[in-house]
Parts: sequence; C-alpha cells; structure tokens
Amino acid sequence: MKTVRTEKKSRIGMIIAVICIGAAIIYGIHVTTVSSEHPSTDDASIDAEVVHTASTVAGRLIELNVKLNQRVRKGDVLYRIDPRPYQLTVEEAEAGLALAEAQLANAQRSLSAKTSNAQAAAEQVRRTQDNRDLAARTVARLRPLAAQRYIPLQEFDTARVRLQNAETSLAQAKESQAAADVVIGDLNTALANRDARRAALDRARYELEQTTVIADHDGYITSLRVRTGEVLAPSRPLFTLITDNEWYASANFRETDLKQVHPGDCATVYSMINPQSPVRGTVESIGYGVSSLDTANMPGSLPMVVREMDWVRVAQRFPVRIRLENTHPELLRVGATATVEIRHGAACR
Repeated sequence: MKTVRTEKKSRIGMIIAVICIGAAIIYGIHVTTVSSEHPSTDDASIDAEVVHTASTVAGRLIELNVKLNQRVRKGDVLYRIDPRPYQLTVEEAEAGLALAEAQLANAQRSLSAKTSNAQAAAEQVRRTQDNRDLAARTVARLRPLAAQRYIPLQEFDTARVRLQNAETSLAQAKESQAAADVVIGDLNTALANRDARRAALDRARYELEQTTVIADHDGYITSLRVRTGEVLAPSRPLFTLITDNEWYASANFRETDLKQVHPGDCATVYSMINPQSPVRGTVESIGYGVSSLDTANMPGSLPMVVREMDWVRVAQRFPVRIRLENTHPELLRVGATATVEIRHGAACR
C-alpha cells in the first residue's frame, strides 16, 4: 500500500516538474521574442536643450532679475549691464556721423563748380597740347632753314621761345587738371567717411542693446552663482537656461538591438522620478558613432591598438534620441534616470 502511494506521489511530482519546466521554457521564449521585437533599456536619461546665457559686451552687472531654478518666459529681462559707457559711445558716434554728413554736404554743394573746373582744365590741356605740337613742328621746319641762313636767326629764336612757352603752358594745364581731379576725389573720401561713421554708430547702438539680456526661450535658470556689482567679461556665460519647449530621452541601446529601432517608432519612457507615469515618445534619430577606449588614433601617426584580447565580447551601446510628447514638468529633470521601451509599454498601446 505504501509503495502505491509513493509511486503516485512520484508521478505527481514529475508532472509538476514537467509543467514548471515547460512553463519556464514558454516564458523564456516569450521574453526572448518580446525583447527582440520590442527592445528596451534602462540605460537612459532625460535631456533637453540648454542655452548658456551671456552678453557680448563687458561691464558691471547692475540688475539681476532671476534666481536659481526660477522659471522664465521668452522675452523676460534676465539682467542688465551698466549702459552708461555704451550710451556715451553712441553719442560720440552720432556726433561723428553728423560731422561727416556736414562735410559731405559741403563737398556735394561745390561738386558742380569743381566738375566744371575739371572739364575746363581738361579742355585747357587739350588746347595747350595742340599749341605745343604746332610750335614743335614750326621749330623743326625752321631749324634747317636757319642753318642755311635762308631765314633770319631772330625768326628761328622766336619759334623756339614759343615752343618753350607752349611746353610751360602745357605743364601748368596738366597740374590744374590733376588738382581738379583731386578735388573731385575728395567727395569720394567724404562719402567713405560718412559710411564709416554710420557703421560705427550702428555698432555702438548694437552694443548698447546688448547691455540688456532677455530670454530667448521659456525655461529654467540653473548654474547661477553671481550677484550685482560684479564686472562681467564679454561672452562669459552668467548662467544656463534649460529650455522646456521640447524634452528628449537619450537611450543607449545595444548594437544588436538597433535593427529593431527606427526613426518614427513609438516609445514608452519611464522617468525614475515617478516610474508609475509613462510618457509617450517618438524615436527621432539614432547615433552613428561613439568614442572607444580600446583604440586611439593620433593625427599623422599609426593607429594604436592595445595588446589585450577580451574573450568576452560586450555589445557596444549607441545613443537613440527620443522626443517626448505631452510632457509633464514634474517628471522631467535634465539628467534624470529613465527606462525606455520601443513599440511597447503603456504609452504605445
């Protein structure tokens, strides 16, 4: 009787063991199938675009309108730099432009008369050149006649004097023409001076505008460690603005899973701030490269390969950028740990 009971217990135990093993195998196959078709990773973090806020001009900080971790709106005045030195520069540039415009107006008023003088000088050069050429031909004709005493020497000397006078008149006419051209060139100088003064005024006004720094995006103030009275260097970031118009998850997937990840795929993101609240996302892009510590290539040298061989090959991970939708501010912090599932999870149902 005891033997029969023992045999029955053994059969029941065997049946239970077979059922458990079968269930484990089925569950393992199911998990493997789901993992291959719907890859997931817990190596992810919440991310957003940041703006390192700075002014392009230097000066003393006289007004600071934000505090650490404060939320600001686009267009809010964040801080101001002492504008007085830049206001004086603007006034100086305005005076310089007014002077340049006055000089240009004077040059333009006299342009007509100076142009007429230049035209007259050119005509005078032409006439004196003709007279000089005529006097030169006359001297050339009379020289052999005077040598043979066919004409009086006084007539030949008179022709030579006329040639010298014509050459002198021609030189004077050319000098007058050059002077007239220089006068007209002064107008171009006045125009260039006016343009340079105008550009200097535009730059001075731009620098004055840069003394007031406004927010370009909605977001949160971080890394603020300054107070009024400090002298700021140009382009020195005063703090960082975390924009909150778009949030992302940066998820690192194994290279063996990348074939199942495509741009446009739905993703469920769980922030560790509250893992019970899934956030829907869309795969935006997949990283094309990561740095490696195994090899190092220096420019202009041979590749350096470490003399080691790992028998266990670990799959490389590549970052996948996921744009989050219907974001909840209480779940999102830059750098927060997250878990990501592709085409799976509560948000993708």
